[in-house]
Amino acid sequence: MIQKLIAAALMTFGLLACFAANSRAAEAPALQYGLYIHFGMDTFRHAGEKGQLPVERFAPTGINVNGWAHAAKQAGMTFAVLTAKHESGFCLWESKDYDYDSAHSAYKGDVLGDFVKACKAEGIVPGVHYSTSDAHNEGAVRNSGVVPPPYFNVIKQHFTELNSKYPEIGVLILDGSTRLSPAQLEELRQLVKRLNPQCAFWKVGKDGLSGTNHVSATVIRSWMWAPAPKLNTAQQLFSSYQRCLAAGKAFVLNVGPDTSGNIPGDQIAVLTQLKSMIANPPPAASAAPGPDAAARLKEVKQLFDQGLINKEEYVKKVKEIMDSL
Repeated sequence: MIQKLIAAALMTFGLLACFAANSRAAEAPALQYGLYIHFGMDTFRHAGEKGQLPVERFAPTGINVNGWAHAAKQAGMTFAVLTAKHESGFCLWESKDYDYDSAHSAYKGDVLGDFVKACKAEGIVPGVHYSTSDAHNEGAVRNSGVVPPPYFNVIKQHFTELNSKYPEIGVLILDGSTRLSPAQLEELRQLVKRLNPQCAFWKVGKDGLSGTNHVSATVIRSWMWAPAPKLNTAQQLFSSYQRCLAAGKAFVLNVGPDTSGNIPGDQIAVLTQLKSMIANPPPAASAAPGPDAAARLKEVKQLFDQGLINKEEYVKKVKEIMDSL
């Protein structure tokens, strides 16, 4: 049975060929466990509301960026990533010749600049998330289709600003990267490398959750805050953390600050519980006696299917299991 399972896996995935190694590990030890912060125009969207919100809608009573960075530090994280531009197209910094940003809102401030300073004060690496999908620039949130040259020029301008105005940025997560052509993606990669060579450039796959270098999860069962959100438990997130750690990827855990600009206490409580579980794994989450080979092969296949390991790693793990028989 085991031999048949191995053969089927090899045939299915074509693993008899030699595969080039993918660079999946975080570029530096500092980028292993971080806080994702989804905050922006959609934080202020009312239930059931459709269409683009006016720039005036972004009107937080305050934005506690110091609290965000402190929460990451207290949770045992070493970096934090803010949605500098999410799918609404709204920018959390003042962008040149661009009227849909925090500088044109009722808030007026430079949210991203303040966030970078707060991260530096806490001794953690600041990062940004940038969405290719953009309702403001494309008229709708588009998850497929090519990025036309006029909009790509906007993206390049934004990348230039992010990596020149905020050189402390240590990681840039590009969501919707699959919409870009290889030439467009390489142009952005080279732009980051030239302006901010110490910045890690991570792409997000079609699942919207993971990429070669990282896997993301969220404390709330959505990305942006909404009234009375449901939360994932620390136990659920700990399991995801363990799988991610085993795959050698960075784990980026999202929270959603509310309209006051604060991370609600129930989300902070989950971060605190998770920190405790990471430091002292509960018995139920500890490694159990080794399962038989068939079960181990099944677990490895699940890791591959979830994108947590690449093909080369899959071959290596299969071989290790077979060698142990």
